[in-house]
Amino acid sequence: MLKGKYSKYEDLYIYGFKNSHPELHSFEDEDLIGYWEEDGVGMLFFHKPKDELVKTLIKKYNLELEVKDRVLYSQWNEGRVPRPFEAGPFKIAPLWFEGNWDLVFDPSVVFGEGSHPTTSMVLEISWEFFQELEKPQTVIDIGCGTGILSLFWAKLGAKVKAVDINPLCIKVTKHNLSLNNLSAEVIQADIKSLLPVSADLVLANLYKGLLLDLFGLPSFWTSQYYIVSGFFTEMEKELKESLTPYAVKIIKRKERENWVCWLIKNEKAVKK
Repeated sequence: MLKGKYSKYEDLYIYGFKNSHPELHSFEDEDLIGYWEEDGVGMLFFHKPKDELVKTLIKKYNLELEVKDRVLYSQWNEGRVPRPFEAGPFKIAPLWFEGNWDLVFDPSVVFGEGSHPTTSMVLEISWEFFQELEKPQTVIDIGCGTGILSLFWAKLGAKVKAVDINPLCIKVTKHNLSLNNLSAEVIQADIKSLLPVSADLVLANLYKGLLLDLFGLPSFWTSQYYIVSGFFTEMEKELKESLTPYAVKIIKRKERENWVCWLIKNEKAVKK
């Protein structure tokens, strides 16, 4: 995240390890952007080269360096440079853009800068849902990333619970909520360990494998509505087939750049 003398991202100096260490989550350095860990693999991101510091950390925590790289921030995240955008009634911008914004955010190096087709479709359907169907009191954001979806719904007045397995996403989401004086419950966990969870609306912008896992669990289908994305058109058939054991119905569909987003209604859920 941005702090101290840094007000924007330019170069990313990346050090990737075959393993990880819990102490790295609380590690601090003036040039540190963040520490990403997933599936036991860790990556340190800095604004500047930190070879000597990384050598010290390798020795101290018995790390195995696998990747050392420099990447322009403009080329990170599929080259999707964070820019101001609109979602529903809100004007949203990365915090380094001057102007009058309804929401600002620090995208850091995690997913969710707003322009990816899956994120934009989830936001679009969210606003359509809010206007046309319901104004949910409770929302769960699974795989919150930067927290863009959580910010959107918290701004609309919902009680939000944001979940991600990646500790850096948790830090970034909490930071972005704080930047906007918004509140939400933010939890680092594998969503499967939290099931069953119940809300008026569940947001699941994930990937096909995890969606199939969740779709196959009756404990996942305990909420009223679900906005689901993160998969291509050629994956729809398999995902749809996995829905057949349940009383759920796709009531809205969007497609953009071969990505798909569904609004699903659970016919058996009872509004609390």
